[in-house]
Amino acid sequence: MKTQQEQHEIELCGECISYQLEWKNVKNINLRMRPENGLTVSAHPKISLAQIEAVIREHGERILETLRQYAALQEKQQAQYPRQYIEGEPVLYLGKYYTLSVERSRSACVHPEKERLLLLTPDPENAAKRKQIFDTWWNTQCEKAVRNLCRAVYPIYQPHDIPFPEIRFRQMVSQWGNCRPSRKILTFNTRLLAAPVRCIEYVVIHEFTHFLYPNHSRAFYDFIAAELPDWKKLQETLQKFVQTRDFT
Repeated sequence: MKTQQEQHEIELCGECISYQLEWKNVKNINLRMRPENGLTVSAHPKISLAQIEAVIREHGERILETLRQYAALQEKQQAQYPRQYIEGEPVLYLGKYYTLSVERSRSACVHPEKERLLLLTPDPENAAKRKQIFDTWWNTQCEKAVRNLCRAVYPIYQPHDIPFPEIRFRQMVSQWGNCRPSRKILTFNTRLLAAPVRCIEYVVIHEFTHFLYPNHSRAFYDFIAAELPDWKKLQETLQKFVQTRDFT
């Protein structure tokens, strides 16, 4: 049967929330929580809405707490990268918070300096120029860091007859990195530069390992563990940084 989707609202512990209901051929009433779309419920069309909402209310406190955690995480994430590129904005860079500082200068560049990122520009009042200078610096630094790590870990994979892949970068909505084994391409999220270097290394090894194991099998994680015994801790740390938490 074709999945049908509906949007509903329900009151939980005095709070009104919305949820997406998917009618599909499933045995149970399934509840799923995701940061990007909140609560999604799947159920068979023969099950009544009253039964579905009874199950939701049964888990009401946990659902509300999870939604609050998502909201808090989103608020924190929104403060990790400049929005207006103005004096005093927080920036998360290589796992450490810096304060953006804008100063007039003949040169156009960004310099990490103690607790601040110094953005130098000939025209401090020009918002588009500030953004262009900062984003160019950020993307360049991200590419340098990731490419260096790719070259550093490649000897692990070279004996398996894996050619050095094409490395690409872009902003990604739901991934830190992406591997396309058939095309020999690795793509990395430019927001990776917010994370500590060891976490970036984990992402690089994670994606390289997909050339050997295209899925997330036991063998896949055993291979990673042989190179990074603390990979679970690194993954947990990584999940605290910036927007994305999923790998493919």
